[in-house]
Amino acid sequence: MLDTLTIIVNGITLSLAFGILLIVLWYDVRKLLHQFFAVFLLMVLVWNGGALLTQAATLIGMDATLVRGTVLMMELGFSGASVGVFALTTVLVRAQTRSFAALAYLSLAFVLGYRLFVSVGAGVVNPTLDAPRLLNFQLQPLLVVFYLVFDGTTLYLIWRNRRRFRSQGILSGIAIFVLGQSLSFLNPELQAFALATLVSSVAGLVMSFAILRQEIINPLTERMSQVEAIHRVSLAITSQIALDTVLDQIAVQAAKWLGAEATGIWLLENGRLELTTVHNLPTQYLHRQVGLGQGVIGTVAQSRQIMHLDNYGRDWQGVQDLPLARETFGSVIAAPLSYREDTIGVLLVIASREGRMFDRDDVYQLDLLGAQAAVAIANSHLFAEQRALAQAVELSRSQMDTVLSSTPSLVIAINRDFEIVFTNLAARNLLREITGNDSAKLRDDAVRSNVSLSLRTMLRAIKSSGRYTTELILGGQVFLCTITELNTPNEKGFVAILNDITQLKELDRMKNEMVRMTSHDLKNPLQAALANVDLAKDELLQQPNPEIELSLDVIERQLNRMNRIIRGILDVERARTGVFTFSPNDPAALIRQAVDELQHLVQTSKVNLVTNIPERLPHVLGDTEQLKQAIVNLLENALKFTPQGGTVSASVRASGSFVRFSIHDTGIGIPAAAGERVFDRFYRVNQSGTEHVTGSGLGLSLVKAIVEQHQGRVWFTSQPGQGTEFFVELPVVSSSLTDEVEADGMK
Repeated sequence: MLDTLTIIVNGITLSLAFGILLIVLWYDVRKLLHQFFAVFLLMVLVWNGGALLTQAATLIGMDATLVRGTVLMMELGFSGASVGVFALTTVLVRAQTRSFAALAYLSLAFVLGYRLFVSVGAGVVNPTLDAPRLLNFQLQPLLVVFYLVFDGTTLYLIWRNRRRFRSQGILSGIAIFVLGQSLSFLNPELQAFALATLVSSVAGLVMSFAILRQEIINPLTERMSQVEAIHRVSLAITSQIALDTVLDQIAVQAAKWLGAEATGIWLLENGRLELTTVHNLPTQYLHRQVGLGQGVIGTVAQSRQIMHLDNYGRDWQGVQDLPLARETFGSVIAAPLSYREDTIGVLLVIASREGRMFDRDDVYQLDLLGAQAAVAIANSHLFAEQRALAQAVELSRSQMDTVLSSTPSLVIAINRDFEIVFTNLAARNLLREITGNDSAKLRDDAVRSNVSLSLRTMLRAIKSSGRYTTELILGGQVFLCTITELNTPNEKGFVAILNDITQLKELDRMKNEMVRMTSHDLKNPLQAALANVDLAKDELLQQPNPEIELSLDVIERQLNRMNRIIRGILDVERARTGVFTFSPNDPAALIRQAVDELQHLVQTSKVNLVTNIPERLPHVLGDTEQLKQAIVNLLENALKFTPQGGTVSASVRASGSFVRFSIHDTGIGIPAAAGERVFDRFYRVNQSGTEHVTGSGLGLSLVKAIVEQHQGRVWFTSQPGQGTEFFVELPVVSSSLTDEVEADGMK
């Protein structure tokens, strides 16, 4: 009965094992596990084939020599299967060394060679026996040692690493297979060997199906649901917003998906990797840092390539990533977290030394998870930055609203259709007072009647200088209105800032009244006083009195000084606000007239006055008297501050589209500290050597007012003790206008 059952089982085992062998080799022959699984199945085929032929030969009474060959085949398969199951178990528990494959094949060759040598030399079956089933195992002690070593080591490995097996079918199949082989040594009779063959064949078949399921069927099934699994994990990660929560979710999901004991996430900050999140790792490891290229983490971050180690303590020889990592870490996978072209961190998944071992599919899955995790981390960073930016913008807006609400100035923003898009509190109050509606259009009659601005002039000024300034009267108040362009992605238009200058205008009116009073109410009495001084002097000619004559001279000098001050104030005011008569002027003629007017001062000051005037110069457009007055003031100022024997030179030349006047002296110069106030009204430089110089401090301010009214500019350079040079630039007038004026003069 046992023989019949053994033959049937051997036949089925042969067929199934051969089919499984072809499937494994076809699926991936390069994988070491598949290679040793194929070797194991091949040895099982040889063993079962030999057992089937031996039993068949024994049942039909075949020749002893033929039986000897089938028994040899059976025992070679038996010995090879013993080595094969050991090698397969070693690979399954990842206990192999780098040269393990070569050693395993060498051991297999040695055992098979020795078995062949013993069988051929001594005879496996005794042909003289009446019962050829008797096998002479007791006569081969070295082979028994081989079996005990390989099978005993296999049992030790599966017991020591039982938690690393992903399939209980493989674990159980190996244990039953080894125990089945051990039955062969209980009895030298063929019946015991046949029972061992039957048990081991069934166990090997169970192992084959379990490995086939683990290595081929399960991965194919898992890949079908992998997209859905990644989607679930991604939702669990990306549903979080806060970075700490996202990192915790990544760590938990990675451990759960791969069945790992612990995970850690390092993020790259300032060129170093910092452990920011741990799962089932000691919290005191948090914030530990490693440099790029250091440890597994630094190597993965630098190379941007995923790394898989079967045994951290055995396979990694560099700097350990965490304390006691060599003693506690088993299989690990480190995946780079890359976003766009930058590495932002590393995800480390850890199994304990007694835990499961990660395989190629785990590496692939973690690589996919790492990509999703990197996107989630980057999104969290972006969200945090966006939230911080939004808070900063909100704070700035709140501060701006506070400033705009508290300022008395009116701020109004309008679009291209002159519709109000923004007003501060002061502007809303005024518009409500004027129109009764703070959202009114500026084109409404109620506002337009109070606003007198030229749209064309405004646009031209904004285009050329970026702003337009005018005065507006709104609600009986006078405002200085500055308009600039509003150019934002959401709105195009203008921004107007209105400052209430009603009081300033009143002060300006009072000042003008004072100037009018000065020009009329003070000037007339002053002239009368001077006339009476002249009459008194005429009386003294008939009755000379030195003391009275001296007093009259002092009175006359002071009255003349007061007259000059009043005249200077009137000249400055007239230059700033007066109406000029513009006409083309010859720059050379202006200098000559100014020099002629100052001849008396040149003679009394004993200063040399020289001129440098080209023959033909472009004309300048301006008021002749005002321009001459500006040059006279500059020359007079230079003559006053130049000591006797010094030189004052006046020159003029063309400079592009301008004419440049230059007044140079060899006087005492101007200190650098006084440079910014030289053109201020009533300002005089207090320095050694100016005690004898009299003046009101209005001469240079008058020059500046005249030049600016003529669209020119004035400046100076000075070196104390060596002299000063003033420059005046005025725009030239077109040659056609000059010729026209000259032609009119000839007529």
